[in-house]
Amino acid sequence: MPNKKTETSIGELKLTTFEVPPEGFDPLTAPPSKLLHHGVAPRPDKDKDPELYKKWHKVYSKKLTHIVPEFLKNENKQHRPVANRVDIKDGTSTSTNWSGGVVPSPAGDTFKWITGNWIVPDPNQPPGLPTGQWYYSSAWIGIDGWGSNDVLQAGTDSDVLVQNGVAHKAVAAWWEWFPNSSVTITNLPVTSGDYMTCLICSTGAATATIYLTNLSTNTHVSFQITIPSGATFNGNCAEWILEAPTVNGGQSALCDYGATFFDEAYAYTAKNVQENAGVGNTVNMVNSANSIISQALIEAPQLLKVSFV
Repeated sequence: MPNKKTETSIGELKLTTFEVPPEGFDPLTAPPSKLLHHGVAPRPDKDKDPELYKKWHKVYSKKLTHIVPEFLKNENKQHRPVANRVDIKDGTSTSTNWSGGVVPSPAGDTFKWITGNWIVPDPNQPPGLPTGQWYYSSAWIGIDGWGSNDVLQAGTDSDVLVQNGVAHKAVAAWWEWFPNSSVTITNLPVTSGDYMTCLICSTGAATATIYLTNLSTNTHVSFQITIPSGATFNGNCAEWILEAPTVNGGQSALCDYGATFFDEAYAYTAKNVQENAGVGNTVNMVNSANSIISQALIEAPQLLKVSFV
């Protein structure tokens, strides 16, 4: 396994991974150049940005195991922009693939980074639906995809197949820069019930850096992505989403994921304006009969609940 800052490729996708910090490395006191070198999120000023520092400290004051991520492109799965969006009233919309919260960027401004935490859902077969097929769910945070044909995102998949009375569950971490396919982070341990935190930073129109930490196991990955061919970055919205992804080119069936909460959910714009998830729109997922199957509710300015119905 590489143990240095390394450029790598997955097909046409180009990435940079970072050198694992040495024993005794302290992110709380290390100079910014060392944080950058080891793929640690930039340390906020605790006096000027106390809320940001508090969240940063929550992650990096832990004794983390830094992992150089390994990737596998999942050609048959995509996490797409919002599909069949219908705005049913001010602040509430429906979609056939998204459920959660979306904040449009302020006029004359664009989003540059987003953060959020969530508990990885436990996938189960929906009541009354047939066995012998896969049911899917993806919890993620991202930028774009609401009124634009691009989306930069990272999260976790929780899928299930029940066959002969046995439930086969598949849970994994992933990232994607649509219209490319989903990329699984194969060596980041993730299981249902784990508490995840993620930060996605645009580092210019052509690159982005993803910091993903499993706070239940204190494992951390980070990597920089070069925008793939055909993708764009608009910064027109920030979102915290529970999705039924696209599988083999078609809309997947949503599993019974119970409920998941996105907390410490907010984003920052290029003009350094903080936007909490609670100021945005809620999106409810509907099935082919236009019945709600996943419902979003704003519980607090930075807390969003998404529930299987």
